Amino acid sequence: MPLSAQEIERIHELPLFSGLSPDGLRDLLSVAAVRVHGKRKTLFLQGDPATHFFVVLSGWVKLYRLRPDGAEVVVEIFGAGESFAEGAMHMPEGYPVSGEMVEEGRLLEVPTAAFGERVRQNPDLAISMLASMAVRLKSFVNRIEKAETQTAAQRVADFMLKFSRQDRPDDKGVVVRLPYDKQLIANRLGMKPETLSRALSALRKQGVHVDGARAEIRDLPALKRFTAPG
Repeated sequence: MPLSAQEIERIHELPLFSGLSPDGLRDLLSVAAVRVHGKRKTLFLQGDPATHFFVVLSGWVKLYRLRPDGAEVVVEIFGAGESFAEGAMHMPEGYPVSGEMVEEGRLLEVPTAAFGERVRQNPDLAISMLASMAVRLKSFVNRIEKAETQTAAQRVADFMLKFSRQDRPDDKGVVVRLPYDKQLIANRLGMKPETLSRALSALRKQGVHVDGARAEIRDLPALKRFTAPG
């Protein structure tokens, strides 16, 4: 299934590709492939050669590691419009985590070898890649800080805000689609399922109503203020 005009636009908005000209983006997309993967499909395992990186077009992907006792630790969850695993192309030891589909979805899969060739030929792409790494590092640092300073309700709200998109700037409300498996969200946020349930209940006072995988945020600016420090 080919990419839609909206999907191409969202891909171009990603820090990794935002510095490319339209022709440069088309050239890169010409070597990529769009594939549909089923629920729980393993994309790669920790230590596998990093042959591709990915952009989520639909569905959810989790990156995880296994502890020595076999317990799964969710490192990150990615939804539509996000890229992942691009940093692994520079790691000789391969992917540092394992990747799995949380539900059926479509991914844009970019070969790292072809991407590397274009980085060497295109300084703008190299700069965009550095910008993407900087954004990812900043996000990681913010995540560590918020884990220490935010309440459980604020952390859950922050997670929802990550996937919120306003179609109209003058519209305060927005509907966010979440992974249906709340255990997955709890694992990602480092909290117990019962803590997540209490946090979701507390967010009702902030105008957030969750029904299955659907979260309705009635006042997006107010929720952003709720998650702000201080």
